[in-house]
Amino acid sequence: MAKKLDYEYCKAAPVLEWLGNKWAMAVLLKIAENYPVRFNELYRAIPSVSEKVLSSVLRQLTTDGIICRKLYPDVPPRVEYSITELGQTLLPHIDALVEWGRNHFDRIMECRQAQDGQ
Repeated sequence: MAKKLDYEYCKAAPVLEWLGNKWAMAVLLKIAENYPVRFNELYRAIPSVSEKVLSSVLRQLTTDGIICRKLYPDVPPRVEYSITELGQTLLPHIDALVEWGRNHFDRIMECRQAQDGQ
């Protein structure tokens, strides 16, 4: 039986889990750039991600209502991913975090180099 997750300790925990996932934000941003998008397009657009990890991230973001998965009954079957309304409300916050990272990148790298030099 699957373990039920208790998020009473922190209502932001699901979002922090996405941020802690190496690929979740990259996948979400790639879908946001040009949606709908197919699995293979995402797989080619995100270097170093494995198919297994990409599938897992897509499944989690779909389960949480951030993206939607649309299956077309073509032969072979075709699946497209897009951002949901809920996901659209998250994007400005991710954009702000990315912008913060760009604005402070040099300072962060200087701090890392200083720490490595000790």
